[in-house]
This record gives sequence, C-alpha cells and structure tokens, in this order.
Amino acid sequence: MTFLRTMMPYYVNLEEELQLLSGDNVGEDLHGLIPQASAFTTGLLIPIKGWNKIDLVGRAIQQITAAKELPPTFVVMHPTDWWDIRLTKDGFGRYILGDPQQGSLAGVGFGIANPTQNIFGLTVVPTTNITQGTFLVGSGSPIAAEIRDRMEMQIDISTEHSTFFTQNLVAVRAEKRLALITRRPGSFVTGTFTTSP
Repeated sequence: MTFLRTMMPYYVNLEEELQLLSGDNVGEDLHGLIPQASAFTTGLLIPIKGWNKIDLVGRAIQQITAAKELPPTFVVMHPTDWWDIRLTKDGFGRYILGDPQQGSLAGVGFGIANPTQNIFGLTVVPTTNITQGTFLVGSGSPIAAEIRDRMEMQIDISTEHSTFFTQNLVAVRAEKRLALITRRPGSFVTGTFTTSP
C-alpha cells in the first residue's frame, strides 16, 4: 500500500505537469500553456551585441511587459538549460548568478520550484517535462491562468474487473480530474535558447 500511495501519485503528477505545459488539446489532453503562449519575438535580440540564454529570458520578460500583459513570475526550462545558465561565468571566471556556495539548490527537479532559484526575479522551475532548449516565461497569477480541480488524487483498487477475481489479479487506478483555464495567453511567451534574429 505504501508503494502504491507514493508511486502512483508521483506518476499522475508527472503526467499532470506534462499536460499543463504541453497538452495538445486533443481528446482528453489539456490545452497546455506552451501551445497557447505567444512565440518569442526574435527581433528583440540585437545581433551586434550578441546574446546568451540569460538575455533570452530577459527579452521574453520585456516582450510580455511591453504587450501590457501581467508581469511574469516564473520561467520553466529543462535542468540542462538551467545549469548552463547557472554556470555562466564572466570574463574573470566568476559565476554571473553568484557564488555556488550561496543559497540552496535543493528541490531541483520535477515540478518543484525553489524560491532561491531565480533569474530577473522570476522563480526558475527546472523540469524534464519541457524539451531541452525550450523555455516558457509566464505569470502565476490566476488572472492569467488557473487550474480547476474537479477531483483530487484518487487511488482505487479492484478485483472485479473482467476475470481478475478468478485469476487472482488486482487492478489499480490512480487519477485526478482538472481543467486548465488560460484567460490571458499573452501573459506567456515560449521560445528556444537556440533562436536567432
């Protein structure tokens, strides 16, 4: 029972995060934030000045605020991209985002944002549920988007399915029911770190 109560919700929550980010709105899939987000405007990058991943996040913030949308509060990216940013150094070999001994990096991973991880004041949410090289900048305000839970996590165990009772088998189902309501899709911008003007 302990295994079922810990592992089943983990995988349901993993799928929920994937749907919230990238659901394609087909069948029972949610209409995820990335498919609804505005595309990053590459014209905000200035070729003669050059750019890096930090600049792309900053320009995405600029794109949202210039469009008079809700101020962004988070950036979602793959852990590999976050560590590329975190390990960026200046010309003297110093880490741009500060001393590695400062703050805690606990909580890096699936769907867990650590408030000490931030860039331009946005909470960084590293997750493998977003494609490496892709980012999503957006607002966590319920005015921008809201999750409506119809049914919290539920785990059901049954022997009554088909011939399970006579074959001594057990069916286990874990599920949640929810909807993602995106009211201000312009409050979200998505792009790639390999983009260029």
